[in-house]
Amino acid sequence: MYMGRVFTHTARRSLPPGVVDDALDAFRNPSKWPEWNSIAKNLLATNPETMDEGDHLAIFQTIKGGLIETKWLVKSIRSGDDFCEIELLGEGQYRNERQIAKGLKNLSVSITFLSQDDGGIEVHSSCEVSRLMMIFSKQINSFIEKQTHQFLEDLSDVN
Repeated sequence: MYMGRVFTHTARRSLPPGVVDDALDAFRNPSKWPEWNSIAKNLLATNPETMDEGDHLAIFQTIKGGLIETKWLVKSIRSGDDFCEIELLGEGQYRNERQIAKGLKNLSVSITFLSQDDGGIEVHSSCEVSRLMMIFSKQINSFIEKQTHQFLEDLSDVN
């Protein structure tokens, strides 16, 4: 039985359909991530031009002089006439090929693009932590909120 806690945060922004479509196109094309994503200075992907279920992404960024690699799995993509929902599942974070941030379990980001009048983009992030990690709950909550808003801000500003 799991005795930890789940942290979640959701943010949404109303945007015109054209902006939502542009954001979705940029998100589904991994080679364009460094153009719109303020964190992804470099990115490796299973396929650099498209994103499909089961694909893997590796985002590289420099933090305090160290190269950090964050790995994601494209867990699911659901789409219809005016919407697309993409769920990314975190596969870990690495510094110099050694895993860091091991305390976060089932880190996921779900992004919904609703391309219609009164539509927009919604980002939902969640993770689980053990009871031992609860002493860092303020920092974990801050991380989840920051990650959620970073995706929303970056996608809202796609040109």
